Amino acid sequence: MSESPELEILHATIERVWSEHDEAKRLAAIDDLYHRDAQIFEPARAVTGHQAISDVVKGVLADMPPGFSFKVLPGGHGHHGIATAQWTGGPGDQVIVSGADVARIADGKVIEHYFFFDAAD
Repeated sequence: MSESPELEILHATIERVWSEHDEAKRLAAIDDLYHRDAQIFEPARAVTGHQAISDVVKGVLADMPPGFSFKVLPGGHGHHGIATAQWTGGPGDQVIVSGADVARIADGKVIEHYFFFDAAD
């Protein structure tokens, strides 16, 4: 069974946006994958719009060690405009952060993206 369109879009945001260190490439990916007025929601903040999303990603990646990227874990679910995915992040095979995302998709793009972080060990 192939992935749902919603899940494919959510996975693409993790791979093409949240792991992208080059700002121009990241903004192009955001334009492809997020509505212009998309919102992201972390436990301590919410932002709206492409540049604000890119700025958050830039800050997240700046706080991480060299070689850091996010990796989508197998599984996840998507239907009726909603997708969920679990992920890990770290340099190489090292995991220093993990969590899950939930996204609402409309017209083939993310309109709302929610982040849930696992407690640190």
